[in-house]
Amino acid sequence: MVRRDVLMSIRPEYAEAILCGSKVYELRRRRPSFAAGSRVVVYSSSPDQQLLGTFEAGAVHEAEPAALWEVVRGEAGISGEAFDAYFADCAVGYAIKVLRPRRLEPQRLRFRPPQSYLFLRPGRRGHRGVLRWAGAAA
Repeated sequence: MVRRDVLMSIRPEYAEAILCGSKVYELRRRRPSFAAGSRVVVYSSSPDQQLLGTFEAGAVHEAEPAALWEVVRGEAGISGEAFDAYFADCAVGYAIKVLRPRRLEPQRLRFRPPQSYLFLRPGRRGHRGVLRWAGAAA
């Protein structure tokens, strides 16, 4: 897989936990299609609806939910009950290791945010501004 720039929608409480360093795994029900080393731009979803910062994607852990919980317990910013509810219908879950989180000056997104994530492309007008903003983290 190729390292890419990714815009990821994350609930506000989890976005904050990632950027303050208390959440070191981002949980997903579907396997991410970007490589370790990709830059993830954090979009804090409703009600915040703004870009907050970035992190580097580390290794992706893949396991059935009970085994995944053993890996992420205490580091995913979520209770066991909420974890179980999130992965209730899933045979497999995924945990993206969060590396080098960086908080930036909040900024509004000028296009419709993704439900999960999207790849940022420098050739797309709305994406260019996000990539410039995220470049402040480098």
